[in-house]
Amino acid sequence: MDVLEAIRSFRPCLAYQPRPIPPEKLKSILSAARLAPSQQNLQPWRFVVVQDDERKRLLAQASNRGKLIAEAPAVIVAFAVEEDIPVTIGGYISAYPLDVAVAIGHLQLAAVAEGLGTNWIVEFHEDKVRSVLHVPEGIHPIAVIPIGFPAEGNGSSRPAAEGRKSPDEIIAYNEYPW
Repeated sequence: MDVLEAIRSFRPCLAYQPRPIPPEKLKSILSAARLAPSQQNLQPWRFVVVQDDERKRLLAQASNRGKLIAEAPAVIVAFAVEEDIPVTIGGYISAYPLDVAVAIGHLQLAAVAEGLGTNWIVEFHEDKVRSVLHVPEGIHPIAVIPIGFPAEGNGSSRPAAEGRKSPDEIIAYNEYPW
């Protein structure tokens, strides 16, 4: 599957089959995230793969979307390492959340190419995620990402263009016209 096909095919996965993810698929997906570009190539990300049912259950309690987390065969928690990126965007916002977001995008598209589904969950209690995974200060959870083979009729089969703004609503040339 080429990258444009993966982009067109991606939908947030809302239900997973219980079967485990083959280690080679997981390794390929994480490798794609590792290869993402970052400011000054500082790569301020870390990924924790959670396959243990008890830890998934505890992570599920840290989010109002916990059922999805608990039922996925694996969960990848993406973290930003604050000390790895002193760069700011426009002088007012740290670049690390954006760098990690790019890596997560790579991860999700690689998952599509491997026949897997993901969902990017940002609604979580940081302190609970930190506690479950023993995360030190200066490391920030950015996303909790359930991953697995999509279940039949997982609720994410809407057409790609549905609900998307038209190009004219989001693209301009030479100046900001809105």
